[in-house]
Amino acid sequence: MPALWCIPNVEPTTQDPQRRRRLLIFGGVLAAAIVVVAIVIAVSSGGGSGDKNAAAPAATSKSAGLRDVGRVQAEFAGIPQSGNTLGNPKAPATLMVFADLQCPFCAQFENNALPSIVQKYVKPGKLKVVFQPIVILGNDSILGARAAAAAGQQSKLFQFAATLYRNQGEENTGYLNEAYVKKIAAGVSGLDVQKLMANLKSPAVNKLLNSAQSTATSGKVSSTPSFFAAKTGQPLQQVQVTSLDAAAFYKTLDSITS
Repeated sequence: MPALWCIPNVEPTTQDPQRRRRLLIFGGVLAAAIVVVAIVIAVSSGGGSGDKNAAAPAATSKSAGLRDVGRVQAEFAGIPQSGNTLGNPKAPATLMVFADLQCPFCAQFENNALPSIVQKYVKPGKLKVVFQPIVILGNDSILGARAAAAAGQQSKLFQFAATLYRNQGEENTGYLNEAYVKKIAAGVSGLDVQKLMANLKSPAVNKLLNSAQSTATSGKVSSTPSFFAAKTGQPLQQVQVTSLDAAAFYKTLDSITS
């Protein structure tokens, strides 16, 4: 089955029919018939805080050869995280991100925009971010999605994904294999690599990936990265941005967090 293009969801949009082809189904995950429904946030408002001036810790021997390990650790320090959700679960607004771990445009968002979004909105408790790992680029992306979901079982999905994106290789060259996953995981402080590898095909991982696929289908996601946002209790709306820099998101995020 051919994959969708890895194209950033930025304006101006294109109606190229190849972008509308179906997403690849995750290996080992049940492909059920999906009823298209509105994606609704159903949590109450709340807040949290974090130290935005935390210093980046030094890299350890386990992370030798990986870029920005300390920066990634500092970026998410002190922020609540559960499964594929970062931030206070009662935050008054949500940003949902659909991404493929091999996608270079997803890496641009992760590296250029997300750190500032985390500092400006997530750490103060104004926003939570939901990361939906989907597969559009082939079999290597399946392993990447599974590894991210498995890291989420240890509340380390965002650190794992950020470390991978900082050290991303060229798509579909075979670099995203088990040895690479182990290397990336070893660079995430507090992440049990052996446990992550054992959980790659666990029921909890399958459930998270199946949910991500279902949500992508209901939201008619056709490219990565794609973004949806809304205030608590309101249907998520797709966010069109002009670039993958943080400033391109500020108008929308300001409007839903004020």
